[in-house]
Amino acid sequence: MFIVDGAYNIPIEKVVSKYLKKQFQIQAISKIEEGCMHDIALVRGNEVNVFVKVGGNSFSLDQFKQEAIGLKYIETHSAVKTPEVIDVVEFEDKALLILEAIDVKPMADNKAWEILGRGLATLHQSTSEKCGFDTHNYLGIFHQDNSPTETWVEFFGERRLGDSMKMAVNSGNMKPEHCNAVEKLIQKLPEICGPIQPHSLLHGDPWPGNLLFDGKQMVAIDCSIYYGNREIDLSTVDFFYPVSEHFFKAYHEVYPIDPGYSERKELWQINQLLGHVTLFGESHIPKLMNAVNKYI
Repeated sequence: MFIVDGAYNIPIEKVVSKYLKKQFQIQAISKIEEGCMHDIALVRGNEVNVFVKVGGNSFSLDQFKQEAIGLKYIETHSAVKTPEVIDVVEFEDKALLILEAIDVKPMADNKAWEILGRGLATLHQSTSEKCGFDTHNYLGIFHQDNSPTETWVEFFGERRLGDSMKMAVNSGNMKPEHCNAVEKLIQKLPEICGPIQPHSLLHGDPWPGNLLFDGKQMVAIDCSIYYGNREIDLSTVDFFYPVSEHFFKAYHEVYPIDPGYSERKELWQINQLLGHVTLFGESHIPKLMNAVNKYI
């Protein structure tokens, strides 16, 4: 079943009508393809437009609930806009996340990239004394433990690199010699993580597909929030493809990036690379080990 086939029209209309306190009728549905791991669509109605995401995994309902918590938290604990959460519901064997639709504008000029850069910097200016968060979340299909720690070194080593390595091992794609190198890297983290920073509120997956431009400001979607070192968010922005230098320049003007970030950037990307080993296999081991060996 797919959203565009009308399979979910009844629950969508029921949920949105309850939210609006007036009748909502679907008029058109447009599938969204780019960067999507779920069945996602823009649903146009007589009163409003909504964004709907459908998940069929055993954990999808919990995943969408955690995403909704993150969106609401960003909205209430920073100056960054997120879509209004309409509801998270079950329908048959699927989970549905229904959000306010954002009128996304194209990244047509440098000004748009600057607005996104300033938006992420604004999010990172919200800080906490501890790393982590009071609930878990998901990065893609991966469950993430956000149990708080006192230091970023401890959090990154245990909650990210350690846990991601275990998943790569359980997938059968990572051998003992690779684990030994990652464990050695974890032991070296106190020496290589750079200066101690305030623990920033992190988006968790801020590639440009999750940082929308509505013509006036950045709108954050699809977040996996926790508090930690903002450099890991920065290293994700252009992890998949290059991003305009105007993004980083504008970010730096709002919240200056610490010296040495460029040397630490690949360190923060190792967690993503471990995930790629788990998902896509041993072909991603060379890139992972090149990054690990750079720091050990």
